[in-house]
Amino acid sequence: MTERQSNIWHIPEGWEVKKLKQCFKFKNGKFFSNELREKTDCEYRYPVYGGNGIIGYCNEHLLDKETIIIGRVGEYCGNVFKTQDKSWVTDNAMLVSDVLLKDFDINFWTVMLNSLHFNHYSDSTGQPKITQGSIGAISVIYPSRIIEQSAIAAILSKVDESIASVQASISAAERLKKSLMQNLLTGRMKPDGTLRKDDEFYVDEKFGKVPKGWEVKKVKDLSIQVTDGEHQTPERSETGYYLLSARNIKNGQLSLDDVDYISEKELKRIQRRCNPQGGDILISCSGTIGNVCIVPDGFVGGMVRSAALVKLNKEKIESQFAELMFQSHFLQNQMKVSVASSVQGNIFQGAIKNLRMFYPQNKQERLEIVNKISQFNKTILDRVNKITSLERLKKSLMQNLLTGRVRVK
Repeated sequence: MTERQSNIWHIPEGWEVKKLKQCFKFKNGKFFSNELREKTDCEYRYPVYGGNGIIGYCNEHLLDKETIIIGRVGEYCGNVFKTQDKSWVTDNAMLVSDVLLKDFDINFWTVMLNSLHFNHYSDSTGQPKITQGSIGAISVIYPSRIIEQSAIAAILSKVDESIASVQASISAAERLKKSLMQNLLTGRMKPDGTLRKDDEFYVDEKFGKVPKGWEVKKVKDLSIQVTDGEHQTPERSETGYYLLSARNIKNGQLSLDDVDYISEKELKRIQRRCNPQGGDILISCSGTIGNVCIVPDGFVGGMVRSAALVKLNKEKIESQFAELMFQSHFLQNQMKVSVASSVQGNIFQGAIKNLRMFYPQNKQERLEIVNKISQFNKTILDRVNKITSLERLKKSLMQNLLTGRVRVK
């Protein structure tokens, strides 16, 4: 039972409480062959909706007006979307076929139905599935007048627009950062933003044009140690010291949200092989290959074989610059080649040691490159934090506006 349903009889003035089957009639979508789905063009212009939004386009439409659809089966069971005016809905979703309400704002009801978390009402056995009967029995409290429905929808829409705008700015910043990394980490561009001229390069027999003053080295030449994590399965504990794996390397950072623990005894055993410390580089070796992060200062723990550890020679290269190089298109491609030639489809210490990178001999140039790219990272992080704040605001607004605790005029 949701919070809204547990307080269902606290009905604000001008609001009503009904079961969803008293508000709407539902029906399942209609099967649509994969062979008839195409990318949009002048002929295939009608969107085809599945349980998670648009999955293709077709040259026929099942519906001639916009409506609300709900994912019916599988992973996306319970997802809620508003369709375009002319579209097709597959049998992986159900749709609102008839509105039984006197006043109905489709944008309000899309948000309202989405807030009911229909996936909680799915069958508990086999493939997740919701039925018209299971959601039709759900009680909902709502403003009866369309003017209030529309006002609530408009407020929440403004927040969604702000979130979408920030997300678009993040995507733009990430594209610029990718281009900047590609140019700075190959030496095509100097840290001051000017491009190197042809006579400022020399030709390496394997890698072609390399900036003068840059060196080509293997990872093992710049490291004190390169090793995999523990091979034997460590005994886990409820609490204790961190045990890292590939899944803890996310978005260029060490994530401890989903981490295992080991005892001090296990830690000492594992650390004889691999002892991650502040400034070391972690690389995911299985699953999503090539995710990279720097071990934070003060870290105490071990790691398993799905990740590899690079202990750098700090007199030759800094952790921040090495991290950027491992994230670069140049080294990522080398890792993909190593994975493709691996029987297991993974990459481990032997291949990582022999990865080649080229970098400025001048430390000041390396630091300037790091600083240039770090500015983009800060901009992106600030915008990600802004989205988090907006999503918290939206959640608070939904809790208050969709229950009538806060009224709008």
